[in-house]
Amino acid sequence: MSRVSTRRATVATGLALGTATLSFAFAPAALAAPGELPALQGPSTAVIGQTYELSGTECAATYPDKPATVYVDVFAAADATDPTAEPLLSLTGPVEAGDWTATLAFLPGATPGGYVAFALCEPYDGGETDTGADWLAYPEFSFTLAAAPVTPGPVTPGPVTPEPVDSPPTTVAPTGELRGESANSAGVASTKTSSTTGAQATQGTKIVKVLTGFKPGEKVTVTLHSDPQTVGTYTADADGTVTVSFTLPAGTPAGEHDLVFEGDMGTYFQESLTVTAASSSDSDSLAYTGASVALPLSLGGGLLVAGAGALFALRRRPAGAQDV
Repeated sequence: MSRVSTRRATVATGLALGTATLSFAFAPAALAAPGELPALQGPSTAVIGQTYELSGTECAATYPDKPATVYVDVFAAADATDPTAEPLLSLTGPVEAGDWTATLAFLPGATPGGYVAFALCEPYDGGETDTGADWLAYPEFSFTLAAAPVTPGPVTPGPVTPEPVDSPPTTVAPTGELRGESANSAGVASTKTSSTTGAQATQGTKIVKVLTGFKPGEKVTVTLHSDPQTVGTYTADADGTVTVSFTLPAGTPAGEHDLVFEGDMGTYFQESLTVTAASSSDSDSLAYTGASVALPLSLGGGLLVAGAGALFALRRRPAGAQDV
């Protein structure tokens, strides 16, 4: 006897147990060959969350006033041969046309794996069954329940990297220290023209330097070594060009010196400067110029003195003396 037949009296019409629901629809189905019992038909695989159909044929009523009824039980494959096991799903519904289709919908809580379906039609008018009863027990039908397909969720955007923002240049305090020409900033150069001072200058003369490669608006402090002296601070123009002009400080000894050009935005440049002593011809020229200015003053002073002496002598003449 079918497992369904032992439970049909306890199954409520339209009741769904476990993790599926069932509805009955009726449509033509293939008839069994003569001498064979009709079989359950359905796909070999069901999918959680999708509809699944089992169908059967030849469930026609013998009694006009009593329609035929289909009972369906679904067991886990491991429990299919255990007579004490309870079905995971037990369903029933009336059949009027003989052929039927049961639509199952497995809910998300169902467990993927093997399952077995049993179905029973009662009463049955297709002739005597192997039990001699007036019901038709369909052969058991095995299928596999597969997990629901994974639906890609919304893509969570990763952290947004902000666009780099140009930060203002870092201002540093120049120290004026010698770092060596190897520390010169890349791209900085001292311009050599007829109006600029080269690598040599004479004591007391004016120094003119034009340097390129500094940052626009950078303030450049110039220091003269060996005995460090700050000779001025200059500002680079929009092209990064700095024009430096100063007179060699008094007392700067002849010999090898260095000029340090240090910007407050980190640019550094160093170059050597040879200071030569002033020549003797320069000294004579300066002495002569002084004498030419002093001579008229001396002569004028002599005349003044002479005039004063004459006046004094005139005032000292004895009384009664006659003018000549």
